Amino acid sequence: MRRRDLLRLALLLPAVLPLLGHTPYRQWQVYRRKHLLIGSHRVDEPTYPLGQRLAEVLARELPESRARVTRAPNAWRLASLIATDQLQVVLLSGTDAEALRDGRDGFESFGRTELRALFRFGPHWLITRPDFPGWQAYLVVEALAGHARELGGEPAAAHRDPPVPVHAGALAYARGEPPPERVE
Repeated sequence: MRRRDLLRLALLLPAVLPLLGHTPYRQWQVYRRKHLLIGSHRVDEPTYPLGQRLAEVLARELPESRARVTRAPNAWRLASLIATDQLQVVLLSGTDAEALRDGRDGFESFGRTELRALFRFGPHWLITRPDFPGWQAYLVVEALAGHARELGGEPAAAHRDPPVPVHAGALAYARGEPPPERVE
């Protein structure tokens, strides 16, 4: 009888294991689609409070963004999340953004990674993927530009030498053009 119980347990275990997970992957995907998550990381401590302030401004100015800040343990994990399209926007130092762009200095496993700059906050940059929709980039930059002084930042297009190219939506805002067409 004991052998039979063990066999039943062994057969049930694969069915039960997915139910024990902390955050089911599909729910996380849905959450990410509904919220603009701003990635920060623990090693670079100023990124988290900065991310909180950005999320507050964006949630107030663009309520449909449902902006939130999230924190990874280190820059490598944050790079992994943006490189695999699990996060759309991250805060990185200029040095880390350049290293990720070039696939060097700890980011070799990602190879060269295409990134785009939205906004600069001292040594930190709000970075996104090139496929981040232009209309969203425009609205994010517009909302942050309205609070640039209190946030201590400036649009990436205003900087002479960003660590990665400026996003097309951010450039449109800087040029005074209308926002790119919204595509769902």
